[in-house]
Amino acid sequence: MVNFVDKKTGRDMYKCIREGVGRSGLGKARCVSHQGGQPLARPKVKGERGWTHPMMSIPVVCFALGTWQVFRRSRKLQLIEDINRKRDMEPIDYIPGAEYPEYTPIRVSGEFDYRHEFYLGPRHDIIDHGADRGNAGGYHSIVPMVTSTGERILVDRGWVQNRTDTPVGRVKGLVTVAGYVRHAEEPVTPLIAPAPIPGTYMYRDSADMAAIAGTLPITVELFSEYSVRGGPIAGQTRLELYNKHMEYIITWYGLGIASLYFIAALRRRPSAVPQVFK
Repeated sequence: MVNFVDKKTGRDMYKCIREGVGRSGLGKARCVSHQGGQPLARPKVKGERGWTHPMMSIPVVCFALGTWQVFRRSRKLQLIEDINRKRDMEPIDYIPGAEYPEYTPIRVSGEFDYRHEFYLGPRHDIIDHGADRGNAGGYHSIVPMVTSTGERILVDRGWVQNRTDTPVGRVKGLVTVAGYVRHAEEPVTPLIAPAPIPGTYMYRDSADMAAIAGTLPITVELFSEYSVRGGPIAGQTRLELYNKHMEYIITWYGLGIASLYFIAALRRRPSAVPQVFK
């Protein structure tokens, strides 16, 4: 038993009585007031761990990241379902001024304007809806098109290994093409610097390309049948998306539970109890 004394008055405030003895020689502490024997909470002693310990931030962060992956998985599944629905649709005719969701297949007629030609890369050539062919990095050739209705849009003609290959496959005159509508891409990281070569982009910045070429910020990624011999290889749309969010969910929630158990075990350690009963 130990008495806790008020340093100012010198009076006993309460006493703690040890109940039971474990392997460590320490037992549970039951604190009662000096007068009346009313149970009191054992006073918190400096050095004792509690649930407000800074380590509690670890499971909080893990559970937050796990929940974030739940929402990301839901959006990814919705996107995959939307792509699978649109990949079998017949292309619809381009309507001036209309807004198209991403991956909508459209058909448009017009003439290419090669005065402004942009390059997106480095990118790999792909076949079979996303399988990497293993070629060395190249570029996507993006060219403005003046539609038959007078509007200007961007057309991703396909993959070229070198920037000098694009003049070989230039198609002139009025043509009708079809492909998937693609929206602007977000940079993978804000630390990505602008490409050092003018007219070359590391990600699809439709707004900037449109401002330079005087087009609408809409890009049509052509189907594979519009490949040009010796020129751009079309059909570069990845229609199969990776979805590993369930693995991430299990990982983050598992780490959160493990860290919470670890912190609880630390809190129950005998060393956390002040050795006032020796």
